[in-house]
Amino acid sequence: MQNIQLEHPFLVAQDLSAIGSLSLSVANPILAAFGSPLAVLPTSLLSTQTEGFDTPAKLPADSWLESTFKHWQQQNIQLSGALIGYLGTDELVTQLSNYLAGQHLPLVVVDPVMADQSELYPGLPKRYSVSMKTLLQYADVIVPNTTEAQLLSGITIGDNPTENEQTILLKSLEQLMPKDSHAIITDVRVGAQTGCVWLEDGKIRYYSCPIINGHFFGSGDVFAALLAGFLLHEESLGDAIRMATDGTYETLKHTAAEETELRFGLNISTLLGKISNYAQTGEFKS
Repeated sequence: MQNIQLEHPFLVAQDLSAIGSLSLSVANPILAAFGSPLAVLPTSLLSTQTEGFDTPAKLPADSWLESTFKHWQQQNIQLSGALIGYLGTDELVTQLSNYLAGQHLPLVVVDPVMADQSELYPGLPKRYSVSMKTLLQYADVIVPNTTEAQLLSGITIGDNPTENEQTILLKSLEQLMPKDSHAIITDVRVGAQTGCVWLEDGKIRYYSCPIINGHFFGSGDVFAALLAGFLLHEESLGDAIRMATDGTYETLKHTAAEETELRFGLNISTLLGKISNYAQTGEFKS
């Protein structure tokens, strides 16, 4: 990754749900708390998230994105990097890929939001993973879960993969990316712990936190935004992963304690204060 200029806006491209704290609704405040100006790009407008509320009303943003990119180029707007999340259509993946191809950004984090528990998310085209591969060639860091990693790589692993199988899967993903890029698999469970696996100097690394029961919508969005923020502040990959994992875990704990309906997303109020303190002091206390 190149030197990153925090004075330039950081692009956040993902869907905006009218209800719930997830996707853009959590990524924007998290990255703003890190002190970075933002270029906010809602890739589609949804009445709710795509799970838990039947089929949401949707307003695609394809034509608006095309006009926005053209306007930014006319105004010579420079970006410090990008976080790409849920896109949802092959056309949007192509639009973002084409835009990134002409930008040469110093940091691009891609969360290939498309599947979990061995199934594509509702409403996605069957060959969506094929489209997503084109986006990976512009990514410095990707953060798929295990299902997404298998779809992207074409490699199938069992429910209890060995370190060698995980290494093969990670290397296969990184072959789809530029040189010296990193793949991080985000939902690896070992006993009562869940966390991330990634490669450093060819060796597998694992960092985890205790499992909290429940399906927390938006947890991946929080992790990806935290990871991007710490990388923007030039933390090492390992430190950024550890702090992002800890921050996500604390957010899940805080949300679970509130006993609110989980399909409305996460309570990030405490997290934002900790990020603001980090931006001022360099210390992130989970």
